[in-house]
Amino acid sequence: MLSRMSHLAGTWYLTPDSYNSPNLFPVGELLLGKRTKFQRMEILRSPVLGLCLVLDGLVQVAEADEHRYHETLVHPALLNVEEPRDVAIVGGGDGCALREVLKHKAVERVDLVDLDRDVVEASKKYLSRVNKRSLSSPKVRLHFADGRKFLSKKREVYDAILLDATDPTEGGPSLLLYSREFYSIVRSALRPGGAVVTQATALESYQFRRIFWTVRSVFGHAEALHAFVRSFYDDWGFVMSTRSKEIRLKPRDPELVDGELKRRIRGELRYLDGSIYCSSFAIPPELRYRLMRPAPIIRDREALAAQRPATGERHPSLWAFERAKAKGSRS
Repeated sequence: MLSRMSHLAGTWYLTPDSYNSPNLFPVGELLLGKRTKFQRMEILRSPVLGLCLVLDGLVQVAEADEHRYHETLVHPALLNVEEPRDVAIVGGGDGCALREVLKHKAVERVDLVDLDRDVVEASKKYLSRVNKRSLSSPKVRLHFADGRKFLSKKREVYDAILLDATDPTEGGPSLLLYSREFYSIVRSALRPGGAVVTQATALESYQFRRIFWTVRSVFGHAEALHAFVRSFYDDWGFVMSTRSKEIRLKPRDPELVDGELKRRIRGELRYLDGSIYCSSFAIPPELRYRLMRPAPIIRDREALAAQRPATGERHPSLWAFERAKAKGSRS
């Protein structure tokens, strides 16, 4: 492993996309490299992407474009809650989703639940320029715990729950945060009218479709959203639902959304406005056709089976829920 504060001019970092194709980005400096109790963590400085947090070889935060991901994860969900006062974030130890939540004037309390204390402490130290010191806000309570166990003790506590877990890769720490049983726990922790959103991997992946149908099986309806994130080398997908029969703010009127953003949010957004909100829900016909074909629901037993792959060291881009494809077809 490279030593802390190593200068790496001319070095390239290799990371895979959702098709397991190799991608490279230049690295100028390694600020931190360590193996935590749960995963391998690196914080880098790239002349192209800026400050980066990388976990198990996959970019989680890149200063150049993380706002696209985090604004899409946070604001559509909170806009679909009438008065989001109490919010929980599962994962998100980098503090960037938290930064966006704190822009909402109505928010009074945020519980951020992350399994890996090392990620949170490193993000406080190295990513404060990116997360705007959100992890030190007096509105925030940090919990270094299993998000599933934490939420299982709550009943109708939150107006919104944001699931910003790491990808469900084989052997990864977040596999049990994508199952039907977990989403049932989430639903119980939401107040009536509350909203949930989860990051759901690449929009075109079969795994995204499985997450979509798993959420839908619990809540009765689900919405697919997406944003292109260059540092992920993918059009990234999100799945949102509510404890109402449908979402509150339909993606039909950009001016109405702009008005809601102006009324509700303190500060500026870099990516999401009324037009982007509406377009985030727009899925190309070929993908929409595939998405609306039911896919196998993810269950705990499948997630548990993928927690310890037989090969030992996990592959950074081997998604756990790709194996239950319909016979003979990716679609």
